[in-house]
Amino acid sequence: MDNAVLLKQMAAIQKAGNNVTLRDDNARAFVLDQIANATTLAKLPTYFANSGTGSIDKLGVKRRTLKLHQGTNTKPDGTDIAEEGTVPFALTPLYLDTWIENSNTFYTARTRGQDVRQALLSLMQSQYAADLQDLAFNGDAASTDAFLKLNDGFIKQAKTSNAINNLEVDKLPTIAELTLWTGGIKSKYLRAGTYTWFMSQATSLYYVNELQGRQTALGDATIVNGKLTNIGGYAVEVVDNMDDSAILFTTLSNLVPVVGLNVTLTTAAADSLSVAKQATYHFMLEDVDFIIREPKMLGIITKKAVTPAA
Repeated sequence: MDNAVLLKQMAAIQKAGNNVTLRDDNARAFVLDQIANATTLAKLPTYFANSGTGSIDKLGVKRRTLKLHQGTNTKPDGTDIAEEGTVPFALTPLYLDTWIENSNTFYTARTRGQDVRQALLSLMQSQYAADLQDLAFNGDAASTDAFLKLNDGFIKQAKTSNAINNLEVDKLPTIAELTLWTGGIKSKYLRAGTYTWFMSQATSLYYVNELQGRQTALGDATIVNGKLTNIGGYAVEVVDNMDDSAILFTTLSNLVPVVGLNVTLTTAAADSLSVAKQATYHFMLEDVDFIIREPKMLGIITKKAVTPAA
């Protein structure tokens, strides 16, 4: 795609600006494309809400619900196979506004073979997804940080919930201690899904160093191409920008981003400021929340905060 075509497309976008609200199927597709840019969020089950508040079913862990069929003597009593209760959500409106340099847009459009509009959206989707994943795990409404206090993330919720195994430590456990720790989780919860370790890159490297420092392999963890992939028989998910002081142990299906079905996209018309900046101004608005469907199917390990010496 040559510069003349790119400039013509950019001029069309800037001429009067664009203000679009995506709904339903288009919004769903846009959000899924967006989340696909985030390594971990893309693996979690996104729930699309039809209203700002509501609830979703908890994960079921009931077992032994089958009964013997007795022909005409069978009583249609019904069996409640859903785990008790639901978990509420309340969407928070979050927006991203950004100046994107024209040169960056042209480069992206040319290298990806996209038109200008698609290139702009791709850049915004990538940034929004990175921030959304950061907030999903690290958010804390009680924080003084303007970004983190936007919403409670999975770590904060796990700390304040009735997680089945909540452990606070002075330093990270060894791999052998992690493996032993999982034995404290009831088998009925472990059977309810495939569990995964969620940790930061720094925490993962800590355990890689532990493994490499051993004289003999014990078979309780696996390194593939220098990356930690398994501890105690459970997969390791390294989460970009996750807090180094926490490790989560749960199923992928237990951590749910909740997203509204309205997405607002606005590109401002060109003015003197955008000409001076040689950039375009864009605004994206979405409603989101983060839900742990069943705290009893989650374990968390956190390092105690170190108080600075006086």
